[in-house]
Amino acid sequence: MKSYRYFAYSAVIAASMLLSTFSGGVSCSAAYTTSENGGVSDNNGISDNNPSPEQDEQRRYIYLSTDNYDDDDDDDDDDSSSSSSSSTDDSSTTNSDSNYSSASSSSDYIVPGATWFTPTAVHGEGVIVVLPLVNMLKGNVSDVVVTPVISANTDEFPFEIFSTGFTQKIDTLYGETSEKDRNKRAQNCVWAFQTREDVKSGYYKINYNVLYTNPEGNQESCTVSTYVKTIGLAKFGNTSGYEDPSDKSTPRIIVTGFTTSPAEVYAGDSFTLNLNIKNTSKRTAVNNLELDLTAVVAGKDESSSYAAFLPSSGSNSFYLDSLPAGGEKVLSMDFTAKADLEQKPYVMSIKMNYENDSAAAFEGSAEVSIPIKQVSKFDTSAITAEPAAIAIGEQTNLMFNIYNTGKTKLYNVSVSVSADSIEPTFGFVGGLESGATGSVDMMISGISETMDDGTIDAVISYEDENGNVTSTVKKFNLTVTADSFNYDDMDFSEDDFSENDGNSLILPITIAVCTGLAIIITIIVVVRKRIAKKKELENEEDEDI
Repeated sequence: MKSYRYFAYSAVIAASMLLSTFSGGVSCSAAYTTSENGGVSDNNGISDNNPSPEQDEQRRYIYLSTDNYDDDDDDDDDDSSSSSSSSTDDSSTTNSDSNYSSASSSSDYIVPGATWFTPTAVHGEGVIVVLPLVNMLKGNVSDVVVTPVISANTDEFPFEIFSTGFTQKIDTLYGETSEKDRNKRAQNCVWAFQTREDVKSGYYKINYNVLYTNPEGNQESCTVSTYVKTIGLAKFGNTSGYEDPSDKSTPRIIVTGFTTSPAEVYAGDSFTLNLNIKNTSKRTAVNNLELDLTAVVAGKDESSSYAAFLPSSGSNSFYLDSLPAGGEKVLSMDFTAKADLEQKPYVMSIKMNYENDSAAAFEGSAEVSIPIKQVSKFDTSAITAEPAAIAIGEQTNLMFNIYNTGKTKLYNVSVSVSADSIEPTFGFVGGLESGATGSVDMMISGISETMDDGTIDAVISYEDENGNVTSTVKKFNLTVTADSFNYDDMDFSEDDFSENDGNSLILPITIAVCTGLAIIITIIVVVRKRIAKKKELENEEDEDI
């Protein structure tokens, strides 16, 4: 008998909600109002003061009792026995259905009403969702705000989001002091939702955030949780929370990973792509599986624009007769990377078509990104030191150019020079784009006499985009000699500066003049050679351009 009552009540609610939808959308409705004489009457005009037998019967029809509440009314005993006697008839209901027919609350004081029932939503159609709320406190609760938790993800929320405002308000939820019958205290929040076309079949859990002011005037909140049963198209599968054992699951083919051989693929080289695919269905096999692989189109020149990867065999398709439920397979195909590709990842699109045991067609897609590398290359102009021979304490100028001849950028280019005869010197050039030129201009100081053939290493280093350092050694010649004149070793006696001998000062003066002339001549030669070297480097840059 109770099921008929629920059905009748559901029909009443649905009809009223449809009317409210056509007249303005969602609404909250109270289960009773206060009459002028201080009594409580429901929305059907039934007074709580001395109801007539006809009114009492009508109230029994509208305000239903439930086994979820421990009512003090004597009618509960009859309902319990009635429920017990009809348990055999309800045994046909599956356990999965019963698991999702209840509503719950994180609070003991604001709870779903006894009239809650799980609505059924069909893909692409509208549905009315009614949430009855009951205040279990003795005092009244005010300023109640109820907001469903929505999501753009179809796996989490089954309804379309046409509006940002799904919030509903209830001015007052009356407590036990105002009305002892908790069923009469219930107030309904109603939403008119549109079910998504791609909804999955099963049950969706819907959470509602409830914010309210308790009888003491403090704000509190809780979460009320319910379920919605959904009926979707077979191709969209079932929810993880519910799956009908009599139906076969929708098979889905996914790419679980891939590898390349060799592991690093360089532009212009051939490689093997190994795709790992899996049938995620645990019960349904797939047949006539076809995979088409298409690489992104690359190329700066329209005449040379074609796929970044070309299949070596000429065909870019795989075919499998079948793949069992839960089965996995590794598919391999040889490709050649286009020679002028930039150093970056390139997308390979995978389109999949297959059938289940009933010959129903399905399709899917996936993408993998294959990193392409370019060989880093550079060259230099002639590396020479001007002058090529210096004395201890003197400096020479090291000048040359670095040319990025590869198709990838060189990062943090630097030059370091060290040897026993010179002071270690470091020069920073910076980043060099493909085709760019960097100039090196370093002053090197001699610190000790050269004891070998004078060959010195210039180490040129750079980093790739991953920070890996590559170093190359270039050689040049520089000889460091002892001081040409050491005044500390010269012996001047007092007799050499005797006033009686005027010729005694001639030798020191001659030496000083000669030394000065030698220094001046050396400076002039170095400056001239340096100017000539700069002009030579500038001419080389002009020729490269």
